[in-house]
Amino acid sequence: MTDKITIKGTAPKFEEQVLKLRQEARHYAYDQTDECTTLVRGEIPIQFLSNLIDHHTKGYTLSMKYPVSVGSGSYSCRMEKPDSIKIADKVALDAQVKFEYIVWLESERENYKQLLTAQLLQAAEAKEKKKEEDKRTKLLSEIEKEVSATFGDLVLPD
Repeated sequence: MTDKITIKGTAPKFEEQVLKLRQEARHYAYDQTDECTTLVRGEIPIQFLSNLIDHHTKGYTLSMKYPVSVGSGSYSCRMEKPDSIKIADKVALDAQVKFEYIVWLESERENYKQLLTAQLLQAAEAKEKKKEEDKRTKLLSEIEKEVSATFGDLVLPD
């Protein structure tokens, strides 16, 4: 016999507070990783310094969280993005988080629909099966009565 399907609760609904929490968590991840920085490179020192100065004039600042690499032929450092770019990035991240949240809500809703369909089908099939078993039991009882009436009791001589 298969397990009985039961649904607990309801599908989650859109909640602004949940969305805000998800967006805040994504902002925190953005601020704590290298997403809020850009990698400035140069193959030779003068090229690296030129790129560093160009980025600095655009508002980028040297990030102290990441080491500066000055290996031969490979010079690089991470510079934090200016606030205007960070704000634009976070606005884009908010839209992405909202989209992912809505996709998740839709998938959860679809899962609940499928579970409810399966639960209702299972209940209907169980009801139908019980009805058939009751019908078979009643029919068997009538047949047994007919057989008993046909054969009667066994008479044994004394």
